[in-house]
Amino acid sequence: MKNTTTPWHGAVALLSALGALGMASLAGCGSAATTNAPSAPGTTAPAAPAPVLAAAWAFDEQRGKSATETVTGRADPVHYVFNQARYKPASDPLWRGACIKGGCLLFDGYSTDVAAPGLPSASLRNGFTVSAWVAPHAFEWGDGDQYSAFASQFDQQAKLGFSFGVYRFGTWGIKLGFGTSVQDVRVRDRKLPKDAWSHVAASYDAATGRVRLYLNGELAADAAAPAGAFVLPAAALSLGRHSQPTLLAGVFQLNTFLGLMDDVRIHTGAVGGDEIARTVAADLAGHGGKAPLPARADMTVPASVFDGDRHRPQFHALPDSGWMNEPHAPFYYKGQYHLFFQKNPFGPFWHQIHWGHWVSPDMVHWREVAIALAPEDDTLAPDGIWSGSASYTADGTPALFFTAGNDSLKLRERTGLAFPKDTADPDLLEWTKVPQPVTVQTPDAGQQGDFRDPFVFRHGDRWFQLVGSVAPGRTGTALVYESHDLRQWTYRGPLFSLDAAKYPAFVRTFELPVLLPLGKGKDGRERHIFMTDVAAQAYYWTGVFDPIAARFIPDSEAPRVFDLGENHFSGPSGMVDPKTGRTIVFSIAQGERTSQAEWDSGWAHNAGLPVSMWLGDDGDVRLAPIAETASLRQALLVDLRGATPAQAAAALANVGGDILEVELELAYGGGAEQRGLALRRSPDGAEETRLYFDPARRRVEIDRQRTTLDPQARSRGVQGGALDLSGAPLRLRVFLDRSMVEAYVNERKSLTSRVYPTRSDATGLALMAASDDRVLSLKVWRMGAAAK
Repeated sequence: MKNTTTPWHGAVALLSALGALGMASLAGCGSAATTNAPSAPGTTAPAAPAPVLAAAWAFDEQRGKSATETVTGRADPVHYVFNQARYKPASDPLWRGACIKGGCLLFDGYSTDVAAPGLPSASLRNGFTVSAWVAPHAFEWGDGDQYSAFASQFDQQAKLGFSFGVYRFGTWGIKLGFGTSVQDVRVRDRKLPKDAWSHVAASYDAATGRVRLYLNGELAADAAAPAGAFVLPAAALSLGRHSQPTLLAGVFQLNTFLGLMDDVRIHTGAVGGDEIARTVAADLAGHGGKAPLPARADMTVPASVFDGDRHRPQFHALPDSGWMNEPHAPFYYKGQYHLFFQKNPFGPFWHQIHWGHWVSPDMVHWREVAIALAPEDDTLAPDGIWSGSASYTADGTPALFFTAGNDSLKLRERTGLAFPKDTADPDLLEWTKVPQPVTVQTPDAGQQGDFRDPFVFRHGDRWFQLVGSVAPGRTGTALVYESHDLRQWTYRGPLFSLDAAKYPAFVRTFELPVLLPLGKGKDGRERHIFMTDVAAQAYYWTGVFDPIAARFIPDSEAPRVFDLGENHFSGPSGMVDPKTGRTIVFSIAQGERTSQAEWDSGWAHNAGLPVSMWLGDDGDVRLAPIAETASLRQALLVDLRGATPAQAAAALANVGGDILEVELELAYGGGAEQRGLALRRSPDGAEETRLYFDPARRRVEIDRQRTTLDPQARSRGVQGGALDLSGAPLRLRVFLDRSMVEAYVNERKSLTSRVYPTRSDATGLALMAASDDRVLSLKVWRMGAAAK
């Protein structure tokens, strides 16, 4: 256990009569001159009792679902999403070992807080001091103008109590409520660093009305506040969350701390700065006088936390925890592939978007590394780092282009640019933003205010940048910019757009525009594929890109759906792999869950498998998962050739699972029966998902009408689209990864979907075929996990 004794000692004075509250102007920030309230003439102000420890939490438990308040020995509950888990076995909060003084606790940013009884006003009427060791991992938005609290006993409506915590960009401070006013004393010039320990302390002296903030034992702010007895509301004390957090989607409580916390203490009265400095020095004595640097593993949620989650994919890329969408900006550099994604480090909900970062030797086995880009206290992107792309400078240095969000501007979306700090680092862990935007929307460029998701590619000695927008009077479009150096860009006009009267559903921003080469058409001209998201559905056109005119001429006007899973495959991004020359597209696989289900899970969404694309003889796209996915195969469970449907059914009856790859080639007769596979089937058929080709209707579909018995699940109905195989054998390749179903049909179409069965025995496979069909080939592999 930690030593919780302190040189601040004395008796706790329990006073019943509370003095009148004074008034003061809003406190300033930084250091200010100290003043003392004068005593009445001819009198001597009574000495305040010496500060004593009123409450403390050492966080040394290392296990269990409560934290000991060491003054009283009381066990205070630690709220945590997996204390009573819904989709996996229950597990303890995220205790950590080697910290500042023994153990500490990782607060996950959305579900973790410690609930304690409220401190009585009588014990703190002379003021108080609250202190803690903290190591933030990221900084919240500051929703409701409230702190992500280290400690909070605050009633906003009554204007009583205190909230002590961190705000946007690492600024930090304390709010004090005095009944008729609220004082916010905030430190802006000495911000808290990410992923590093800091000692923070705040004191309020009721006799003098002084509020002082200390960082690592040094005075950081000294401000005036109302003097008089301090009153706390009759409310609980919360560690790690504001007492009255802002609510998002009716489920997620914001104003929650993300990071490590150690040795929280609350003292009666105002502890002096010298005593705080001595305590910090004593705490660091065992570390050579310097706070140890937390390991990345201590700051993040380990993969083992999700062991047993029956819906979390295993071989599709996904973050360590929390929310992701839109993988983007893929590139290859010094033997590794890099892929970024929109990430909310605070939990499984869309908010406070950063750029997460994966690296991989093969685009299949991904390893998450440090966050690459985050909102910062600047004029470029203080309010969001949204999707973009990657390119290379003329000398081969990677460059990231991103949507820079600044809500203070009339046109809040611009294009930003970042370069690696150390090009010798193969993981490229740190990136530096160019301070000014590289592309700003002008009045002649698209619909004003819609300007996002830059896609940059090189053509000869020039670079082109596509930015999603809307063409006034027409549909969505990609605005084209041209550059000779990646920094100075010239607007060239819209890439192409559609007749708004003919395609009214497309009068909205073309998000995530992508233009990639496919190969030469029969006319000898190079063909490209243009892909974009419209209302979370990926569409595409094939055609010719004219670099002189900076225009795309589609082979046909009508947009085509890229994936038949209806809104599950979205957010396309892509690249030409410099190692192999392949054209590869990446995607997000939408989770299709309620906010409550995402809260209960601790994660939301994952990436689709990387897909290789090329031009077919008919001028349309061909596609298949990259060949490297074969490295995920662990055991061949079924291997049949030239079998009858009955023989294949018998072979499938002996296997099953929820982490599988299935390859089926079926020669079918003239019957109208649906041909394909039944997946995730319970023995009695109460739960099953049917994936099939319907030759009579010439459609590929997934039937999820009996996918799950969960009445709250959204995975329902029948989805699919048209596909004419012209009598060719059905070639169906299916990747089953817990809740993920990803299918490819004759290299012509993909179908991505989600399934959330409730029964643990819903793991069966069955063949859908007519008796006179012929199974040309059937293989089933058990797959391994992709994380490294």
